[in-house]
Amino acid sequence: MDRNGFNTKKLKMKQINFTTRLTTGFFLLMLLFSHTAESQSKSDLVIYDSPEQMVATAKEVITEISVEDFKKIYRSDDIFIIDVRTSAEYEAGAIPGAVNIPRGVLEFKIGEEDTWEAAGKIPPKKSDPVFVYCSTGGRGALSAKALMQLGYKNVESLQGGWNAWNETYPDIKE
Repeated sequence: MDRNGFNTKKLKMKQINFTTRLTTGFFLLMLLFSHTAESQSKSDLVIYDSPEQMVATAKEVITEISVEDFKKIYRSDDIFIIDVRTSAEYEAGAIPGAVNIPRGVLEFKIGEEDTWEAAGKIPPKKSDPVFVYCSTGGRGALSAKALMQLGYKNVESLQGGWNAWNETYPDIKE
């Protein structure tokens, strides 16, 4: 005890205990943050310089079908045609038989029965032929790649999209 009646030894022990806890907490936080930063830097995330580069990279791994070849099969009952444009774009004109699933919700809606009900179909199986298109081919390519990443094995994107279709076959639309 000191002259004022305080137990200085006990007080110093409390200070040391608090400092130790504070240092340990700080160390654990630094360890956590350094691990997070390290795992992010080792990620397989590819950074693109532009959307065009992103589309070009997608086109390297997807299959595109020409409008001429697509015309030969678009009326088949066993295929699934998905228009990934916005609802407004779809309503302005679409390929007959296409179901509108905008690109932003494609991964979430493709497997829902409500999505396909109006077309009189059930959702496609992972092995069914699926054809996607947009206005010019960019969103279609990205959508085809996304579906492939979800395990769809038979996905093709319409080369040139709706614009190429409508230019080649202006009388074939809904």
